Amino acid sequence: MVNRLPTLDMTVRTILDRWPPARAVLAARGLDLCCGGAHPLRMAAQAHGLKPEAILAEVLAVVQKGAA
Repeated sequence: MVNRLPTLDMTVRTILDRWPPARAVLAARGLDLCCGGAHPLRMAAQAHGLKPEAILAEVLAVVQKGAA
């Protein structure tokens, strides 16, 4: 089953590939495809001193807005 929404356990690359509008949110916080985007969103956010749940909430807002 394919996830219809991003999760904290998805890699940054997967999120950006499936939901291009998320790029603006992630880039604004310094999250990009460094390391090939191979890290899960949770790990990437923590490595940048960010709260993973807050980043995911912003990504979800953008994704859901685009789907409306």
